[in-house]
Amino acid sequence: MNSVERQTKKALADVETIQSFIHPLGDPDPAQNLYMARSRREDAVRVTVLQMSLAIEDMLNSLFARVFVGHDPNSKRKARKGKMFHELEELLEGRMGFEAKLKLARVLRLITKGQQSKLDRLRSLRNKCAHSWMLDIVRKRGKGPKPTKRLLEYEGRNLFDLAVLEGFMHTYSRIYLKLFEKYLS
Repeated sequence: MNSVERQTKKALADVETIQSFIHPLGDPDPAQNLYMARSRREDAVRVTVLQMSLAIEDMLNSLFARVFVGHDPNSKRKARKGKMFHELEELLEGRMGFEAKLKLARVLRLITKGQQSKLDRLRSLRNKCAHSWMLDIVRKRGKGPKPTKRLLEYEGRNLFDLAVLEGFMHTYSRIYLKLFEKYLS
């Protein structure tokens, strides 16, 4: 086994150990193991939504830096990060929420109306992931006897369905890549 393979094996073992801190497997009770396995799946879906949201938000911040302070990613010169850059960074990283960034990106024509709508849905999913402990649940809406909506739905379907999660990733990866192309152009 070479160095890269050893490091990969160690990283995967570390991931398993970290997951076992919160959701240990190996209980004598199979129902408890099922609960823990489902909890791990919830965490994986949560991380997927949060990672995609953070990646897109970070790319928007980079585009704003390019628009407002002239930061050029193609320049061979090291960027001077003066007072204006730091003030913009402070605004974007601490005071301006994702919803406001989407509106600003639309005004600056960095995203289309359709992309803004999709990114607003991502924002909503991100907020649910960030502020709800249990994600794979059905919420009752209205007075009827049947639950009507899952907490995490994407295009009206359960985000815990792997095909739906794959579609989610496809949609938002494409948006990220389009933003990255704008950033480089």
